[in-house]
Amino acid sequence: MGGAAMDNGAPGRPSAFRAVSGWIPLALSAAAIALLAGYFLTGPHAPTLIVDRGVVREDEGAAAHVWQLLMAAQLPVIAVFAARWLPRDGKRAAAMLAIQALAIAAAAAPVYLMEHGYLG
Repeated sequence: MGGAAMDNGAPGRPSAFRAVSGWIPLALSAAAIALLAGYFLTGPHAPTLIVDRGVVREDEGAAAHVWQLLMAAQLPVIAVFAARWLPRDGKRAAAMLAIQALAIAAAAAPVYLMEHGYLG
């Protein structure tokens, strides 16, 4: 009787907290945080040099590019979640969106701190 969209045993009452589209951004933020943790734990890292039109320049490296992809991949999923769940379960959907925003901030904070010289 307890279907995937039930909440607190209330039949026919879908919950935004059980929506997969609500949890995917949290998983992507967690992966971004894990990537950063691995990067910091294995450092220091030599700069990545690339040749761009005959000019050698420093690049951010693979870890930075993967982090950017993880962060960008969250945006369309969050948009789908908001479009689907805010009209159906506004209070819980807003709470999940706030949790997603906190997860994004937690994944972005180390990068911000590193760029501003607070982290090695």
